[in-house]
Amino acid sequence: MGKYEVPDGWVVQAYQFALDPTSEQRRCLARQFGGRRYAYNWTVRTLKEDIERFHETSESGNAPSHYGLRKRWNQIKGSECVNQETGEVWWPQVSKEAFSDGIQGAVDAYWNWQKSRAGEIEGRRRGFPRFKKKGRDRDRVTFTTGAIRIEEDRRHVTLPRVGTVRTHENTRRLERLIRKERARILSVTVSRRGNRLVAAFRVVIKRAIQPRVENRESKVGVDVGVRTLATVANQDGETIERVPNPKPLERELRKLRWLCRKRSRQQPGSRRYHDTNRRISKLHRRIANIRGHHIHVLTTRLAKTHGQIVVEGLGAAAMLGQKGLPGARVRRRGLSDSALAEPRRQLEYKTRWYGSELIVADRYYPSSKTCHGCGHEQNIGWSEYWQCDGCGSNHHRDDNAAINLARYEKPHDGDSVLGPVGATVKRGADRKTPTLGAGGEEAQRTLEVKPRDGVLV
Repeated sequence: MGKYEVPDGWVVQAYQFALDPTSEQRRCLARQFGGRRYAYNWTVRTLKEDIERFHETSESGNAPSHYGLRKRWNQIKGSECVNQETGEVWWPQVSKEAFSDGIQGAVDAYWNWQKSRAGEIEGRRRGFPRFKKKGRDRDRVTFTTGAIRIEEDRRHVTLPRVGTVRTHENTRRLERLIRKERARILSVTVSRRGNRLVAAFRVVIKRAIQPRVENRESKVGVDVGVRTLATVANQDGETIERVPNPKPLERELRKLRWLCRKRSRQQPGSRRYHDTNRRISKLHRRIANIRGHHIHVLTTRLAKTHGQIVVEGLGAAAMLGQKGLPGARVRRRGLSDSALAEPRRQLEYKTRWYGSELIVADRYYPSSKTCHGCGHEQNIGWSEYWQCDGCGSNHHRDDNAAINLARYEKPHDGDSVLGPVGATVKRGADRKTPTLGAGGEEAQRTLEVKPRDGVLV
């Protein structure tokens, strides 16, 4: 069976609702989470045994696949899924979709490891899939078949094996689309976020992509940062908007530290320890929800208002690896709190919804340290305000970067390639910034070369 293709005029979206299950339904969902994790670990163990057998006998079998391993699982699950204490076979209590989801996840991780070894995947090198442990792995399970419905009362959803579950919020926005045959459910993923269970429905929706942009001729540059969530400027050198950064982690950091200290003084596994853990999880969920809400409001407004939006192709993961500089730990925490890569990810699909265009500038485009007046480029470090040595103009770092991004010209199709983050990069162009370590020049100067047994290390 081939990969599902979205019909023309339809788009894939996700709708998520917080669940309010009963005690029995919570236990049933916990069994689905455990079944998925068990099948994943069995697949990893089986793949290791197959590799060891190949090294010993040099007999190569079929390439690991989801359907092949699922067939092997069905043949041995009667003897594999047995309670060691009672001898009871427990696999009938778990949906076949939970086992299938675990096997699929392990197979995908295995092939990502193989592709990474062959250099077919960019970014950080992937390792061989590791075993998942209860309490460390994020509980989740995906259902693609079975009874998956949004009930007509708009306060309940039906899930395979679990039954009809009440939701914390109204499901009207999705139920109405399904009733009018404008939407169809493809799958549902139930996951645990802190102490709350969330059902995310993957839906294909009939949504004609029509231009809904207020000003199609408008082209703006958006500079995301830590001081402000985003700075928006136009090509005329005017700063249109400065969106304040809510900084939810910074605001709740004192309470979070207090809870972590409190947990460290409690006995692991005790009732008070679990209560404090739940409070920490609830606080982390609140921080993530506040951050996500502000970014969604920003990206939706930009996609609906302007015809062209230019953003930077930032390497957020590399920026979080800064070490060796004074205050690097605080800076990394601020970068994480700002979620620099999330606005670009959301704009990629929201611009298609509303008929606008997203342009991702080259990752090495020096938008912050180039004077938008005379074009002079100079090193400004981490300064918020700086003066141009060429024309003497005073600049604000974020405003200057947003103006330069608004004036960024996308390379022609014949002279460009797609960069590692989807950014257009000029073919054969040199980097405009030197390739130093994550800590910058200051961190490089702090490194000392010391001899050890006659060898420089």
